[in-house]
Amino acid sequence: MFQIVRSGEVSFLQAPKLLEFKFVTHAFCSRRDGVSQGAFASLNMTAGHGDAKERVRKNWRILSRSFDMPERSFFVMNQVHSDEVLVIRENPPGQQSGGIPAGDACVTQLPEVALCIKTADCVPVFLVDVHQRVIGAVHAGWGGTALQITARVVDVMVREFQCRPADIRAAIGPSIGPCCYEVDSRVYLAMRDHHGAEHFFSPAGAPGKWTLDLPLANRYQLLGRGLASDNIELSGFCTVCRPDLFFSHRRDAGKTGRHVNFILLKGKKSQDKILLDITKGL
Repeated sequence: MFQIVRSGEVSFLQAPKLLEFKFVTHAFCSRRDGVSQGAFASLNMTAGHGDAKERVRKNWRILSRSFDMPERSFFVMNQVHSDEVLVIRENPPGQQSGGIPAGDACVTQLPEVALCIKTADCVPVFLVDVHQRVIGAVHAGWGGTALQITARVVDVMVREFQCRPADIRAAIGPSIGPCCYEVDSRVYLAMRDHHGAEHFFSPAGAPGKWTLDLPLANRYQLLGRGLASDNIELSGFCTVCRPDLFFSHRRDAGKTGRHVNFILLKGKKSQDKILLDITKGL
């Protein structure tokens, strides 16, 4: 199970096995320790669902202070439940046009770029190649999981950065668990032929309903791409079951906030890399 820790003003979770590698910083943030109120209490990281923009900006400033990182270091995508993987080689894409690039995963070898995934039940996945020092971040809802986005990220790391699956470590963060995730035939039919489907789907009580273990489905994608079982770590937390720690779209019928989860390669900060201003992603 992941550890709940604190840095500065913020509580978050970390994967024990990723802590072995000192060149990486990562955090699966909780909902605690921010300034948002009501359904968005308290560390809500997006204004796109009804929270006040100024409160969200304050939450980003809290996060930035807590990790001693400039706000411009956080790279945020427009997540659209796709299988689009962004490769960040120089400046994060979309910054020159002022837009936020659409995608649900990103990979980089650049230091000081915090790859961010926003969640409120979907699965955040972090990948680290411990030899090539490449990182990846994945947003995997059922749609992205059906498109095998986590497997695609491994493919991109191998193709673009000559990574070896045996060298990749993975952390699968807090998300909705099988205890709380009942799905219909549309979801089942989209994923029933996936490797391991007999393990991550179970018949539910009603006809045409199944329970889905979304973290396990993504684990099977990683296993299918050659990652070692011991190199894949699951959080052990269900976002629905822990309203004290997590936002949940399903539990709260859509009126809720979003956590941010991020991973970053440590390195010498470079003035030559103009990073995306986080306020553009609100």
